[in-house]
Amino acid sequence: MLRRVGKLALPKRAAKLSIGRQSFGGKVSNHNEVVRDSFTTQAKAFASNPWVTNEERISRLVASARLKGNERVLDIATGPGYIAEAFAKAAREVIGVDLTAAMLAIGEERAKERGISNVSFRIADVQKLPFEDEQFDLVVSRLALHHMQEPGRVVREMARVCRIGATVLVEDIYSSEHAERAKYQDHWEKLRDPSHVRVLPLSEHLQLFREAGLETDGVKTFDDLCPEVERWLATTQAPPERADEVRRLLEDDRQNDLSGTRPFQDATGRLYFHARTAILTGRRFR
Repeated sequence: MLRRVGKLALPKRAAKLSIGRQSFGGKVSNHNEVVRDSFTTQAKAFASNPWVTNEERISRLVASARLKGNERVLDIATGPGYIAEAFAKAAREVIGVDLTAAMLAIGEERAKERGISNVSFRIADVQKLPFEDEQFDLVVSRLALHHMQEPGRVVREMARVCRIGATVLVEDIYSSEHAERAKYQDHWEKLRDPSHVRVLPLSEHLQLFREAGLETDGVKTFDDLCPEVERWLATTQAPPERADEVRRLLEDDRQNDLSGTRPFQDATGRLYFHARTAILTGRRFR
């Protein structure tokens, strides 16, 4: 069953009280609970971060879809709805789905304030999308697959609800192709955010597209997403001992090149790292 966020007035703990125990397919996922708790906690901070709000990167993703204006679009794991909102300006209709009511409430409020009437938001589990086959001309996801326990299942669901000849568009961070370096990155990512599962190497992203029956029409990689570590840690409200360990691991990484994210300091001594991203464009051909 779908639940529209609609005009819900969300109290501080609404995500837990109203939907925190909602069952998808008759079974509550423990990881879904972790994701909801994490993103309810960080909803406002996450929605204001430059790595989420940057208009140039959002426009770059929208341009990759090559829309004509009459498309029906599904944005999975939409979060605060920036991507859904951007696609709504270029498409006929957009639906954004997410597990976290607090995030969706931000997206709905933004759309209302801006008078965007062709976008709607719904609570849904992206591992079991509540739509019939072949319903959308574009299915998009940004910065979400590394939070999924079964990313292959998610990409298959994206392909399932996509029409024949239409597009699946994924942007996410990617890891080193060397397992020990990817594992090092995942270690400090998990310390900072318990909803993190695994950053995939680019080769595995391509494999997921192939296994989902998609023809990969384009792959673009970027190196311009560089979170400032203190703000990045503050977003998830990482406990002090975990935050200290993340700082230590990143400093070791800066000095010894342990993950491929190439941490660096600016002139004031603030620490950053490169969150390498890729945009993959796939076409459902059968």
